[in-house]
Amino acid sequence: MAVRPARPVIPAVTAEVIKLVTLPSVRLTVALTWAVTVLLRLVDPPGGVVRYSQVGVLVLGVLAAGHEYQSGGQVRSTLLAVPRRPLLIAAKCFALVVTAGPPVFVAALLAGAPGATGGLLVDLLLAAGVATIVRHPVGATAALLTAYQMVVPLIRANLPEVALPPAPVWAAAVVAAAAVTFLLREA
Repeated sequence: MAVRPARPVIPAVTAEVIKLVTLPSVRLTVALTWAVTVLLRLVDPPGGVVRYSQVGVLVLGVLAAGHEYQSGGQVRSTLLAVPRRPLLIAAKCFALVVTAGPPVFVAALLAGAPGATGGLLVDLLLAAGVATIVRHPVGATAALLTAYQMVVPLIRANLPEVALPPAPVWAAAVVAAAAVTFLLREA
């Protein structure tokens, strides 16, 4: 008979944090986001630098959630270790915010807009939700960049009377959809 830890949340969050911290693609994305943010800050593009840092944060969210579905489905091993899916999805979200929060704050600081950290964290969670739903990092990145860089700006420019919900509403809806998808879908 298997013995369950008394508080399974802490080992689940710890495992997710270790996974995120040891992923080379996540470290590379953070470094590139910081480097591009610094370089663009020197150029001072119209519209500010945060929107470019946002692209790096979106890619970071996709890679953090999407790595489980690359090359053989690591998610199966994760589910063997933490079979309670609601606990696992909550641990993944918490670990992502805790792990990516400081690098996202540094990116916002480098962009000259430390107040944008909350918005960038919302974008990070939304990106992780899309990656969980799509289960393919390239497809999730393409969908997010198309939405953020083309569709939403076009709607705002051509249909200003259309009231788009604020980003936290979108993020909450996408994360909820990702959680339901994760709970119901086969690994």
